[in-house]
Amino acid sequence: MTAPRTRGWAGLVTVVGLLALLAFVYWPVFTGHLLAGRDLFRIFFPDSAFLLESLCAGEVPLWNPYLRLGQPFAATLYSQVYYPPRWIAVLFGGPIASMTLMQLFHVVLAAVGVSLLCRRLRASWIAAAIAGAAFGLSAMMTRLGLQQNLVDAAAWSGFILSAAHDATRRPGRGPLARLAVYGALSLFAGSPETTLWQGMLAVLVAAFAPRQEKRARVRSVARVAGGFALAAVLAAVALLPTAEFARNSLRLDDAWKWRLVWSVSWPQVLSALWPFADWPRGSYWGDDQWFILSLFLGTLPCALAILGAVRGPRRVRAFTVGALVLLALSLGRHFAPSAWVLLHVPPFSLFRYPVKYFVGVAFCVAVLSAFGVDALGRLTRRLRPSRLRAAVALTSMVGAMAVIGPMARLLGMRASADAGAPWVPLWLGLAVLVVLWPRGAFTRPRRVRQGIALLVGLEIAASHAVLERPKYTPLQALLRPFSLRVFLPQPYAGRISVDIQGPEDPSRVGKGNTIERSREQLMPNRFVEERLPALEGFGAPEPRYTDVFHDAGLRTVFDLTGVTHYLRHGPPPFDDLELLNTAEDGTTLSRSRTAMPRAFLVQRARVVTDEQALAAVEDASQPFRHTAFLATGEPLERPACTGSVEWVRQGARHLELKVDACDDSYLVVSDSHYPGWTATVDGQDAPIHRADLALRAVRIPRGVHTVHFDYRPLSFRLGLALSVLGWLGLISWAARRGKSSSR
Repeated sequence: MTAPRTRGWAGLVTVVGLLALLAFVYWPVFTGHLLAGRDLFRIFFPDSAFLLESLCAGEVPLWNPYLRLGQPFAATLYSQVYYPPRWIAVLFGGPIASMTLMQLFHVVLAAVGVSLLCRRLRASWIAAAIAGAAFGLSAMMTRLGLQQNLVDAAAWSGFILSAAHDATRRPGRGPLARLAVYGALSLFAGSPETTLWQGMLAVLVAAFAPRQEKRARVRSVARVAGGFALAAVLAAVALLPTAEFARNSLRLDDAWKWRLVWSVSWPQVLSALWPFADWPRGSYWGDDQWFILSLFLGTLPCALAILGAVRGPRRVRAFTVGALVLLALSLGRHFAPSAWVLLHVPPFSLFRYPVKYFVGVAFCVAVLSAFGVDALGRLTRRLRPSRLRAAVALTSMVGAMAVIGPMARLLGMRASADAGAPWVPLWLGLAVLVVLWPRGAFTRPRRVRQGIALLVGLEIAASHAVLERPKYTPLQALLRPFSLRVFLPQPYAGRISVDIQGPEDPSRVGKGNTIERSREQLMPNRFVEERLPALEGFGAPEPRYTDVFHDAGLRTVFDLTGVTHYLRHGPPPFDDLELLNTAEDGTTLSRSRTAMPRAFLVQRARVVTDEQALAAVEDASQPFRHTAFLATGEPLERPACTGSVEWVRQGARHLELKVDACDDSYLVVSDSHYPGWTATVDGQDAPIHRADLALRAVRIPRGVHTVHFDYRPLSFRLGLALSVLGWLGLISWAARRGKSSSR
């Protein structure tokens, strides 16, 4: 009875220790602070506000009318429209607190998933627990809380690989169904690159399954690939609109310059086990990546992973191969073969920022570290511990800590590398001391595993204390209202221009351009929370003409798209604007008197190329005030006359206008032209033409008419049909399995 009772107490101590580690890592949350940095306040807060608005209205949020003259919402995967944890967090926590709740839930989910996978692979329970902590509570995952969709998708990795493992060893409906469901949840979480490397690892697990004949191994690979194909069907409602959006964005442009930006540099690879080895980093868009602010995984987890790869069982070989392949991909432009693959081989060529594959490396390192712990426990049976050897190890550790910093400087490493240099021999030396310290022979392997696990936990805690933490902000500061709202008309029928990149004046960098003031400055997408339509917008993918139209900064574009107000981090952008208010930090709100209505009639139209349309849009004489420059349709040449357009009803996906046309005309609406929008004139279908490069236009006969615009994309309807059929088929399949097993 003693051994089970001892294991029970050890298990309880481990669980309590991991909870304490979680509390330490996220202690700012328990003091009333929330995650708010990087893309959280730029993208996820505004997206959550719009998602909550749509959920409360009982609508599927397919279209965001506030961003870039309107653009697809559900088709941006990181919006997580179909991801159940996001709904729950937003409904119960609100747009801002929900992101911190999501982070806490998913790091725990990630740790549990890795632990269960390691146990499935027959690692000891304490090794599995510490492997989960090495992934879910690593400094890398903590800093990735500012890229929430990446953390959410990665959190399902352990469950996906467990299902793939089961599918190769116990063929049946259950493992395949779990694989499909977990894969679909990963896709709904909104990081397709993550699901891609999860699929690669799953296939490797099947390919390296031990004790299988070649034919059985091929069947296992096909079974796992089929599970991911089913996951794609289950997530088709998100994937098909996403593919459509990518096809109508800058993403497929051959000259798109962002594919290999933020590749991991070689010093950053070293920084995974050597803190500060990559500091100071280069320029923001230079050779070093800035997407993941810390790649540090820990000296001990990396060392244990190497030991697990070398001395671990054959069943974990897939994770060794996977770590090497994903590391090569994460290097991107710093490794020629990877650069070629990422530029030319689908689906890799569809994505940007190769550093995202490094999260897969971290996952493999965590899994392998569990088997490194167990391998170290087995190796201790062959060693004869002694106080003399321990003393020699301690002396060597101290000596290495003393000389490694100067050696780093002699080797020409980066300036901060010597500051983190003692860290490496310190933790490796402590691990050697645990192995060599004398104790009873019978309990020695178990005690060694426990000691190493304790050291890994301490290193994780120490890394969070030493490395810079993510940006946490008090909730009240994030809820600060937009005080300049009182200067805008109610209701607001115009459009606003915001300083997305700002500040424009270099002398103002760092002065007032803070997270706490982002709503006051509507930067960059926080105008969505105020329900103010804007010309600009932040986030990928960028609509096809973003660089030459939405972000061009041209007065002609501002006037054409009905921009009535400008918010800037300095003086108004044009001299003739009326200054309405100047804030304490210099932020200005100004009004234009030259903006066109958001819907207007013209009696002239020409069918032109995109180059000619862009030239007309950029023309300072603004010929678009009387002529529509169409990509399709029929030319029109009628005398100019006065008509009227009245806004009757407007929603996210619907627009109703009452039009009084004095002659044959084109109705131009300064909202984005995009597939899926349909129009009717007096109940009759009417084609929508792309006008003035990026806007919508409909031919209107003389007289009074009612015009309806509705967003009903075929990609959504087809994707919804596939997803519904897939889920119904999966449920039916599982139900039949349950009935047969009950008999």
